[in-house]
Amino acid sequence: MFLDALRLNSFSVTAVVLLSSLSASCLDKAPNHVTSELQSIANANAAYCPVGSEEVKLDLANIALTREENIPLMYQGYNNLEGPVWHEGALYYSNMGTHQPDENGFELSNQTTIWRWVVGEQPQLWMDDTVAGTNGLAVDSKGNLIGARQLDGSLSTIDWQTKQVTPIVSSYQDKRFNSPNDLTISHDDTIYFTDPNWNTPSNINPETVQGGGWPGSMEPGQRIYRVTADGTANATAVTELVPELRDKPNGIILSLDQQQIIVGGLRGLWAFDLNAGEVSNPQKLLDSPIDGLGKDCSGNIYITTTRELPARTDGQVVVVLDKSYREVGALNVEGIHIVTNVAFGGDQGKTLFVTGLTAPMDGDKLRLCGDAPCLAAGIYTAKLNVQGFPY
Repeated sequence: MFLDALRLNSFSVTAVVLLSSLSASCLDKAPNHVTSELQSIANANAAYCPVGSEEVKLDLANIALTREENIPLMYQGYNNLEGPVWHEGALYYSNMGTHQPDENGFELSNQTTIWRWVVGEQPQLWMDDTVAGTNGLAVDSKGNLIGARQLDGSLSTIDWQTKQVTPIVSSYQDKRFNSPNDLTISHDDTIYFTDPNWNTPSNINPETVQGGGWPGSMEPGQRIYRVTADGTANATAVTELVPELRDKPNGIILSLDQQQIIVGGLRGLWAFDLNAGEVSNPQKLLDSPIDGLGKDCSGNIYITTTRELPARTDGQVVVVLDKSYREVGALNVEGIHIVTNVAFGGDQGKTLFVTGLTAPMDGDKLRLCGDAPCLAAGIYTAKLNVQGFPY
């Protein structure tokens, strides 16, 4: 992880500072279990955020994303880069796509490899699609790699050394999950994840999965789940409170103080109050289609989405909201078909990594991003003045 040396020197002080920031107004009156939870959240944040980082004001003036060169792609045609996570000096990310049909004409859709990229070197294939099959990637409090796997519909741990895959949970009410997409992990290693029904591999019988209908449908079956550290999965009330989030739920993240959970899908972005795993009080933040989410140590939320720009009606951007959910800026992701996700990494945890996908053909025509053909799927970066979280 980045900040290892910093963490050793300032962990205790940082926890105290963050605890004060999280709870100064109510600490004296808080019950013991609330105080303990706030301390645990502060400790979890301190793993990535140095002393005073919650007070740093993000400065996006003169910041632009740069497209990284020589990012290899695994598949023919459509390629999706997703689920970036920074770990011990390298960026790991999923590369989703489809190989050419086999000798029998069968085309297995939505296979996924994992790549490992040390900045300044050529990315290396880290895990092939016969075993990876991931979308979102994350790291828990113990440093374990957790993958949302569409291959078998599971949340699984992936051993950094042996690459052994161990499912945590793969079904709900005796049916496999549709296609676990994105995930966020709380201070006590409770996992929240989205389960849309796109990206389910084409060889899966649709009768065996949760379901959820066609694009635009609000039919039940696509949900947001909560998985406790012992592997128990329960559906949250997110899609009961906001049925629009049944339409391809996607990005998900906890607020810096973990008192809210933020969820996006094709119909927009909402924040929910979170108390002992229960969600309530939805607040709509954006109307545009949402993919991945990230956050920094100041509490800003980074949202990959689409909005009209002068050069194109479907401009791809990373919108930044502050901890009060006011927009403070947006970064244009030029030339890409769809921007998918973000993560922080680099030596000081201040480099923002942004992933994107491209299907080069739009029917029988070359796909255009504005007036020019779309660039291939890729990774964009920018160095910011704030540190952030690795997924």
